[in-house]
Amino acid sequence: MELSKSHLTIIRWTTNNPGGSDVHYGVVHYGTHPKELNQMAKNPIRLNQSHPESTFRVHMRGLEPRTTYYYTVTSMESNGKSDGVKSKVRQFTTP
Repeated sequence: MELSKSHLTIIRWTTNNPGGSDVHYGVVHYGTHPKELNQMAKNPIRLNQSHPESTFRVHMRGLEPRTTYYYTVTSMESNGKSDGVKSKVRQFTTP
């Protein structure tokens, strides 16, 4: 019996500091088809309000090996309010 190995991928991006509340979430919508990004991963960050930029990191766990994933990134405040910006669709392939 062969066990499937799942992968961890970290998506990182830097953007202008979105302001608002101190706690924000980096959000990645992803899937195996560019028009079906029906999975989501998110990680919280604490903004440094005195810095002009913020770096978000989102851990995506349980990805299938040798698979191409498509994704977009965005961020939101801890209350769920979107920061209003979403990236274009990008892609990566797991080893």
